[in-house]
Amino acid sequence: MRIVFVTTFPTAESGGAGRVAHELAAASARTHDVLLVTPGERTEWIASPPGEPIRVRVATRGDGDVQLPDLRTRDGLEALLQDFRPDVVHAHDFSPLSLWFQDWAHRNGRPFAVTLHCLPSQAQAFGSLERPRLTRWMGESPLFPTFIRLFLHRCDGVIALNAAMVEDLRQFGYRGPLYQVPNGRDLAAYRDLPLADITQPVKELLFVGSFARRKNQRYLLEMMAHLTVPARLVLVGEKLEPGYLEELRAYVRDRALGNVDIVGPVPHTEIPHLLRVAHVFVSASKLEVQSLAVIEALASGTPVVGLTNETVAELVDDAVGRRLPADASPAEFAREVEAICRMSPEHYVALCRAGQERVRSLDWRAVVEQNSRVYAELAAVSSGAGRKRAPLWTPWLVAASALRYGIHGLPHSAQGAAPGAGVPTGGSGSGPSSPSPRRAR
Repeated sequence: MRIVFVTTFPTAESGGAGRVAHELAAASARTHDVLLVTPGERTEWIASPPGEPIRVRVATRGDGDVQLPDLRTRDGLEALLQDFRPDVVHAHDFSPLSLWFQDWAHRNGRPFAVTLHCLPSQAQAFGSLERPRLTRWMGESPLFPTFIRLFLHRCDGVIALNAAMVEDLRQFGYRGPLYQVPNGRDLAAYRDLPLADITQPVKELLFVGSFARRKNQRYLLEMMAHLTVPARLVLVGEKLEPGYLEELRAYVRDRALGNVDIVGPVPHTEIPHLLRVAHVFVSASKLEVQSLAVIEALASGTPVVGLTNETVAELVDDAVGRRLPADASPAEFAREVEAICRMSPEHYVALCRAGQERVRSLDWRAVVEQNSRVYAELAAVSSGAGRKRAPLWTPWLVAASALRYGIHGLPHSAQGAAPGAGVPTGGSGSGPSSPSPRRAR
């Protein structure tokens, strides 16, 4: 099968949604032909050896939330897609780049699917409160939900990460084909890590997540004052809201919290090393659809203590850690952390192993197989219908591109592809047989 993946994140280090899109493309390329489309400084495609995705960069400008593609190069992009002949287009957001690919899929009779990484009813909350004024205005506009509904209505299928997202989509008004397929991880990088030694005198607590009010790191700092066991809290993440990060640093400085380390961003390859020494993963996030950090913590055998959100409700209970009500106090949270820190080594190891078992089904291989069944079903329906639809977004995107980039010249003309030139492929063939993914009702 030939699959086009589209994401507004240029690299796998660009946040959780970007990491999933890039890693899913790489995992899918082992058994399928894959084109991975991302923003870039210029429009170009980069050939790849078999088993890896062909990478296509489309010239864009703008901030992280709204990156406008330079559509003066769309003839070269059209030629590249015609040569690749995708069976399905799978986007991971509703960015301008995804809108153009949705139109392309409609014009060419190809199924278009999207995996959402935010709850549509609260999409404006999944981002920085300090985003540029225009972007913030767009997210807070009463027209924004209407735009999301229209985008979803024009999808041939929507992939929801879990039951919480299925429920939110249906309440939001989406009535089209809906599939439940979770995020995936490379579990091998975590499950072979040695477990932390619970007999160590100072317990290591860890939270990994961008510094944003939605992540609620301030709560964790308040919780530290209620602990009666020696412990150190390590906070890791990128500066999604720099103003909030400075508030946290001031809180630590003003209270002389020597047992708190605000590390900031680290390469994702370093996360397993941090989890290897962590006794408890702590999360006070207010909103979290399906947190990669929680999945990785459980996969590494690190118990999770968290306030109830979409992820914690799905994956965490007393068998793998502790789940508290969303309105639990920092003192109550501290008591549950202490309960784990005071466990016998035997009880602690059992908790760790149960966590690893809890996320066993979230390995990339299994997730790719589930997605492959979704693609096959969508392709069969599309082939049977044999219909093409008129574009909706392209005229507006072309007009915006002309205003942003100009209408003369092609300084970013597509590199490496020309009409009829052919496109090298990555992996080949179709994936192994697998059980059908759950189709949500």
